[in-house]
Amino acid sequence: MQPKNNLVGVVLAGGEGVRLQKYVQRLYGYPRPKQYCAFTGSRSMFRHTIDRTALLIPHDKIFTVVNTDHSRYVEDESLNNSSITILEQPCLRDTAAGILFPLLKIKSINPESTVAIFPSDHFILNEERFMEHISKAEQFVDENPKFIVTLGLRTEKFETGYGWIEPTRDVYSDGTTKIFNVKRFIEKPDHDLADTLLNKGCLINTFVMVGKCSAFIKHISFCLPELMGAFKSIRNNLGTPLENIMVRRLYKYLPSFNFSTCVLQNIPEYLHVMEVTDVYWSDWGDEKRITSDLMTLTPAYNESLLAM
Repeated sequence: MQPKNNLVGVVLAGGEGVRLQKYVQRLYGYPRPKQYCAFTGSRSMFRHTIDRTALLIPHDKIFTVVNTDHSRYVEDESLNNSSITILEQPCLRDTAAGILFPLLKIKSINPESTVAIFPSDHFILNEERFMEHISKAEQFVDENPKFIVTLGLRTEKFETGYGWIEPTRDVYSDGTTKIFNVKRFIEKPDHDLADTLLNKGCLINTFVMVGKCSAFIKHISFCLPELMGAFKSIRNNLGTPLENIMVRRLYKYLPSFNFSTCVLQNIPEYLHVMEVTDVYWSDWGDEKRITSDLMTLTPAYNESLLAM
């Protein structure tokens, strides 16, 4: 898989994994953010995400967002000696801030960048195929720079813990990959609505997204002017010795906004969804999902590792 010259990766690793704390406590004997846990094999979910991203994007174009109090876990991943850029949030302020911070950093370096955003708590089989979808999404975005492409999957499972995407007509197809317009984005619907969405053939949102850096920033600015206004205080200091001081000062009073509910749900006309095929994907934010996958899927996963 050839690296993309203008594609930048952002790995989101700032969460605390509150829902999994009891499960992690049983496994490790102490609390630990889920993304830094190795639920299968020897690599953490964070490391898996970094390595998966690096199949397509060179280390020097990967940015990861962590919390300052995660530094000891990041050190365990041996990233401090790599060319990956590690951005530390002084505290967690939800996903909109966690996405905007690296976007502004990337814009200060290369405003023409295309950005692929990856949460760090996903379990994925057939990682090369998954990254092929990212490559195709990047090509589409380069030709349609106003739009953000999210990756979605069809499911036969009833899920209220995911975001859902209702697609409309397809706007691109090459025989193996389809990209659709988005009618609406629904974050964590209730039981009845989730049942309706499942029966309509809607897609599960992976929260993996590809878009122009400028497009992401434009949509955040439109939907969350308060957040964008707050970040103006650090924009001129990015890449300077004052950056860390200004970031700590900013985050002390920074409001928290969820990217899905505050941005994605409000811009369906600027969203497209790519249907991911031939890939098994699961968000490992729930103990039942992890234990189910470990029981049924990890033998295939371990075999794929041995073949690498």
